[in-house]
Amino acid sequence: MDKSPDSPADTLLVNPGKSTRLQEMRQRAAAANQPAPAVAPADKMLQTKDTGFSPEMLLARQLIDERLTQILATLPVGKQRRLFKIRFGMEPDQIKALAIKQIFALLNINHPQFNNHCTNMKQVADLNYNGRQAN
Repeated sequence: MDKSPDSPADTLLVNPGKSTRLQEMRQRAAAANQPAPAVAPADKMLQTKDTGFSPEMLLARQLIDERLTQILATLPVGKQRRLFKIRFGMEPDQIKALAIKQIFALLNINHPQFNNHCTNMKQVADLNYNGRQAN
């Protein structure tokens, strides 16, 4: 009289393929396990529109953005800003108010072009991320 289950789907009350709720739960779980995108497309759009900056300034901004995304990608998704603030003493947006040479030192960014002490590099090093004089 008791029928033994032949497959795992027979042991469930609802066939997983026919339940929309179970399907939604599987999709949400799969989406939660995927990593966040490394670079926001808005940042790339801003960099291409910033034609008023010198090539050195654009390179510095690109290096800073890449390093910030690298660091934030290593931190847990829900706690990125808080852990970043604990590690560096300020939030990522506040770092951009510092002079570029301070940002490079804080984030350990080394680039051969910025190690060269020519006049253009010295001028860029004293500016902040937005191209203004750092406070």
